[in-house]
Amino acid sequence: MASRTSRRLVGNLPAERTSFVGRRQECADVRELLSRSRLVTLTGVGGVGKTRLALRVAAQLGRAHRDGVWLVELAEVRDDDLVVHTIAQTLGIQDWSSRGVDSVLAEYVRDKDLLIVLDNCEQVLDGCLKAGAVLLDAAPGLRILATSRQPLEVYGEHVLVVPTLPVPGPAEVDGGAGTSNSVRLFIDRASAAGFRCPAGRESTIVELCRALDGIPLAIELAAARTRFLSLDELLLRIGDRFRLLSGGNRTSLPRHQTLQATMDWSYELCSAEERMLWARLSVFAGGMDLAAVEHVCSGDGLAPDRVLDLIASLIDKSILIRTANPTGDLPAGTRYQLLSTVREYGQSLQDEEEGARLRLRHRDWYLGLAERAAREWFGPRQLEWRARITTEHDNLRAAMEFCASKPEHVQAGLRLAGDLWFYWTACGLIAEGRQWLDRLLALDASPTAARATDLWVCSWLASHQGDVAWGRSTAERCIAIAQELDDPSLASFGMHLRGVAALAEGELEQAHDLCIKAWSRHRTREEITSPMVMSLVQAGLVACLQGDDENAIEHAEECLRITAAAGELWTRSWSLVVRGLARWMRGDAKAAIADLREGIGIKCRFNDLFGLGVAVEVLAWSHVSLGEHDQAARLFGVLGRIWPLVGIPLLGSQQLIDYRSRAEAEARAELGDGVFDKLAAETAKLPLAQSLPMMVRGQARSVPVQNPAPPAGDRQGGPLTRRELQVAEAVARGMSNKEIAANLVISQRTAEAHVEHILTKLDFGSRTQIAAWVAAQRKTEGAT
Repeated sequence: MASRTSRRLVGNLPAERTSFVGRRQECADVRELLSRSRLVTLTGVGGVGKTRLALRVAAQLGRAHRDGVWLVELAEVRDDDLVVHTIAQTLGIQDWSSRGVDSVLAEYVRDKDLLIVLDNCEQVLDGCLKAGAVLLDAAPGLRILATSRQPLEVYGEHVLVVPTLPVPGPAEVDGGAGTSNSVRLFIDRASAAGFRCPAGRESTIVELCRALDGIPLAIELAAARTRFLSLDELLLRIGDRFRLLSGGNRTSLPRHQTLQATMDWSYELCSAEERMLWARLSVFAGGMDLAAVEHVCSGDGLAPDRVLDLIASLIDKSILIRTANPTGDLPAGTRYQLLSTVREYGQSLQDEEEGARLRLRHRDWYLGLAERAAREWFGPRQLEWRARITTEHDNLRAAMEFCASKPEHVQAGLRLAGDLWFYWTACGLIAEGRQWLDRLLALDASPTAARATDLWVCSWLASHQGDVAWGRSTAERCIAIAQELDDPSLASFGMHLRGVAALAEGELEQAHDLCIKAWSRHRTREEITSPMVMSLVQAGLVACLQGDDENAIEHAEECLRITAAAGELWTRSWSLVVRGLARWMRGDAKAAIADLREGIGIKCRFNDLFGLGVAVEVLAWSHVSLGEHDQAARLFGVLGRIWPLVGIPLLGSQQLIDYRSRAEAEARAELGDGVFDKLAAETAKLPLAQSLPMMVRGQARSVPVQNPAPPAGDRQGGPLTRRELQVAEAVARGMSNKEIAANLVISQRTAEAHVEHILTKLDFGSRTQIAAWVAAQRKTEGAT
């Protein structure tokens, strides 16, 4: 077992943007508490540094937890029910089951050694209490480090109140001011604005830090002002602000009012336009880009061409933070973010009318974004849209929450949730998507196109979760509304999803007929979309399950032609999986493997865990058919990591589960349980980001199989497995492949694969050579 010091870092902790100053004793205290308590909550006033302290301790403990340290950011979550979804998404869980995400989460963490940091819990205390109980009850090896302005009140919780930074007393100013952490923080942050502390002026900085009560955020805001104010001017202005608040008695001012006073002072130092933008920026959740800011915040006294300059000014004043777009499929670009405390202050500046207007403009911007994404999804920009919508998750949640809270905006919410169909399905947010759709559908029963769209999207999600009755019901209601509206396109979607429900129910003939009828209507439309083409993909899957591999391949290849012409990837990956399954079923395992590897390569880019699970399953079965049982065992190990993250293997299809059981049983019979389990464990312990590319390139087969020594008296079969020895014996007796299959109770194609594998391993070119080798083996045994 790897030592704690040699373990690789696992998790999602962000890199520190600025230096970490002081807090050595607090770090030690938190580590000590976590060594004897499974839940530690850091509390304290806003701006005191709870998050920075938690992240520093989490980084220090990174290698102490086998399964990693994970930051769950809750600052923008306002719905208690979304806390458990946010935790699951952070851990990479894509819940496709109908059991409830808390059950899937509990099952996933059961044997994990994790540290989870729940940051900014105060807005969703009930949700954190519930989620904390689920996690702690399920996993004895899991610990939680939470930050909140008040305790979670979970049984067993230990609370540590984070103090402000110490400030030197009057007697310490001359001797040790420079070593004070509050002074060090001020100088460090001010230096970013070009400040150099004049000789002998440490005492002025001490007075500043004392006036700010040693609150880190207040110190950082004040330090940013050294760009345009001297130390004396800073001290004078801060003192005036506090005297107004406290009636002259500085000692009577509580610390939360110190931060409020610092915010007020920062606000007063802003120009009228900067104040206006600060207040308007607070409508965003989790960050924003320039285009969004220009659309939502300009107008009514703020010209669009002034926005960029004002953003730069707020960054200089440490009001706004500049961040980069996530790397990967999203084009390089800049995003901006308000710290939660600064955002809350900005929201307090809005009156009710302005707040409603801003939230409406915010909603409209993200509704437009979702509409463009849905419209362009079937094309070459899929990966970019996936990355962009993922980045805007918090803003999309905020927009849907606004719609759900206002009856007059529910229809817009239905449009938004429906346009995100690809996000819920292709990106694995089945459970959260279902929650939003169910909530919005319950608020407005008007027979509109938006409602019909949400019904077929909800049907899609429900059927894939195994909630077949709801999937069928919502599809039928979609068809009814479409007929009322005389909208044949919507009716085709409902028909398709009624077919998906029939597939889940095992009504294969009905499922195929409905999917084909839906496609025959879809294909006449000028604009083709992914859900339309998926009706043909799913018809191909049904044909596979009916044993009609020729028809399945025909359906899949039509899809491949359509997707290639559009430059589309996600639907293409499913077409490859279906063709791979059909080719495996007709006995062409090598061709199946080529399709499946290409499909897996695409699905890795989308993080489509459910699709990956299906593709890797069929890939494993194909290797079994070729007699490559060691490779199959490793693939079953990968599946041991995938399916717990999904929650429901193979959609619960008994037919597919039977295929899997037979393939695994054959691989175990060939290798023996010990070797199979060892090989599976090799890949099960690897991150999917490492094991899946190996599967795509076929590199895992190059890892040598370490077979245990056979028991005394067993034949020394050299490179051949037990099953291959049996096949070789049958070949030596002159049996045909058909006779071998009947004798060993295996399929003929498996027998053929075994013979070919034996020829390859022994470097032979004929069955006669196999017979001669068997005879030589017998002579060797007789001599011993």
